[in-house]
Amino acid sequence: LLSSLGVNVNFAPVCDIAGDEDDFMYSRSLGQDAETTSEFIRQTVSLYSENSMGCVLKHFPGYGDNPDTHKGIALDERELTEFETRDFLPFSAGIQEGAECVLVSHNIVSCLDKTVPASLSEEWHSLLRGELGFTGCIITDDLSMGAIRKCCDIQAAAIQAIKAGNDLLCCTDYGIQLPAVIEAVRTGEISEERIEESVRRILAWKLRLGLLPEDAVLS
Repeated sequence: LLSSLGVNVNFAPVCDIAGDEDDFMYSRSLGQDAETTSEFIRQTVSLYSENSMGCVLKHFPGYGDNPDTHKGIALDERELTEFETRDFLPFSAGIQEGAECVLVSHNIVSCLDKTVPASLSEEWHSLLRGELGFTGCIITDDLSMGAIRKCCDIQAAAIQAIKAGNDLLCCTDYGIQLPAVIEAVRTGEISEERIEESVRRILAWKLRLGLLPEDAVLS
């Protein structure tokens, strides 16, 4: 269906583990334990790959029982060990199966960074690249959501998102945020090398999805 509509990337599957029906993320999740969810993610990513459809694992590092970040700030004070033994497992399964993109949530996850949402945190992006070994594209959740608006200026958020390590920005306010990023590159606040790093990842993903000529060479 997606292919017939000309869609080449779906912002799914949801990797979050939510076992309580009262949790904000419950209705969007599988609603099962880490092991069951991990197997679901593994099979789902495999099917996306077989059908040449891009997929996005979300919402890293795992949404848990946190409130709705569309409306405001959510503070997650769980220990890192809980993420390592539970929430990371579906993401790891998807990464190992070849998922090309991971979406990072706006939850402030204090065990690694107490100051900014994970989507703007260099520490969380470093962990995703390092501990989980992810080499594909990282994208933010929408940078116009309440959790972002209540913690920082939306122009500054777009700039920080790039500096933190995101390759793609999901932004409803692109008319404001895109020019802010371009100006930050012009002034040197964001280096051209940082932009090119992300561009190479994006082009590599497009190549694997068959959206570039087969003889395209990425250096």
